[in-house]
Amino acid sequence: MRFSLRASATLLLATGAAGCNDILQTEPVTSIPQDQLITDAATATASLNGAYDALQSGSYYGLSALLVGDLAADNALWTGTFQYLGEMATNRMQADNPEITGMWTAIYQQIDRDNVLIDRVPKVTTIPASMRDDIMGQAYFMRALGFHNLVKFWGAVPVPTKPVAAPSDAQKYTRAPVAEVYTQVLKDLDSAQALIRQTTSTRYATVIAARALRSRVLFYRAGLTNSQADYQAALDAANQVLSGRDTLVVPFGNLFDAAGTNTTEDIFRISYNATETNGISNYYLRVGRGEVAPAPGLDAAFSAGDLRKARTVATTGVSARPLDGAKYVARPGTEHVHVIRLAEVVLIKAEALARLNRLPEAVAQYNKVRVRAGLVLHTLGSEVTTLEQVLSAIETERRLELALEGDRWADLVRLGRAVAVKGIQDRVGQTLFPIPLRDTRTSLGLTQNPGY
Repeated sequence: MRFSLRASATLLLATGAAGCNDILQTEPVTSIPQDQLITDAATATASLNGAYDALQSGSYYGLSALLVGDLAADNALWTGTFQYLGEMATNRMQADNPEITGMWTAIYQQIDRDNVLIDRVPKVTTIPASMRDDIMGQAYFMRALGFHNLVKFWGAVPVPTKPVAAPSDAQKYTRAPVAEVYTQVLKDLDSAQALIRQTTSTRYATVIAARALRSRVLFYRAGLTNSQADYQAALDAANQVLSGRDTLVVPFGNLFDAAGTNTTEDIFRISYNATETNGISNYYLRVGRGEVAPAPGLDAAFSAGDLRKARTVATTGVSARPLDGAKYVARPGTEHVHVIRLAEVVLIKAEALARLNRLPEAVAQYNKVRVRAGLVLHTLGSEVTTLEQVLSAIETERRLELALEGDRWADLVRLGRAVAVKGIQDRVGQTLFPIPLRDTRTSLGLTQNPGY
């Protein structure tokens, strides 16, 4: 079920609420009052698991978070029957686009679960202090992740830090400026790093995951502000993550193992199994719904001998649909979805170094990705010479390494290339996604993005 900002989002132990998208339904009969949600260590743990479950949603990391970032960009094509995906692929979305509305509401549903944990757990004195800190730290991490995903795709967005007790609470939301959203994200990551105790499983938030996300957040903010200080801070955070582990030794294909096997490249990922599946293969494979397919331009962007190609695009032999996605092929979708992994941090470091005019180090850094891909190394002064050439090479490596993982559109927007790459001069304002129509109609303080 998809939730809107105006729906009560107090559900941590229940799976949904009848009529939750109806503004007149103020007391969902299957919800549990917030003061009864978390009363001891057991219910705190169950509520934390509920917050992680919300990340699995098909409208979040179970499909949409990966789908929209490549379909709006130049990595994927619409090949199915859902017209709203066609709108996205041609950058002519309407404000009531179901995919965008679903992702927006799924993220806010997840954030509300984090807010309940952050609000309630400190009040339960029977929870051991170390456990209390760890639960809150993980909630801060997930909330930071949610706010950052929102600001990347929608720009200025509401930043609720308290649980929604009633639809009227959410109706009062207004959009915080982008700078304020980033300030809150970094504040949450400070709290996550200070509180998290869990250190072993990459399916849960760790301090290393918080540092990696901090590097990404500062990197994207630097793209908006062109701040050398932000690039340096992103580099510093990346160095903390990469210390002692910056060589990519895991074969590329192993990162997308159907059983979700642990690898040394994992930083934070969302787990799935035969019962709790993702929908990615169902959309990217001809034997599924076949709604989307890798774009021919993505296929052509791989150099001869690039070992990543076979695990990214697959030739179908069918003229009507020549390519299938090849990263997520399990039926049903049991692969664990990477939220952030080591290669991305390597490439963040590479671009941060380049932006700081440390070109030899930048080339050496992105060459680590090329080594694993089986490609010839670049040499400064030979294959690349200028800053622009180094940045172009890094953009290409990001496109190929992270293809079909949902990063391409945010990269094009960050680089100021979205309009040119997609040829959407008549829709310049649509580099940001629309605020869902149903929320702008009921939360009157929510203004719409330009172009919708």
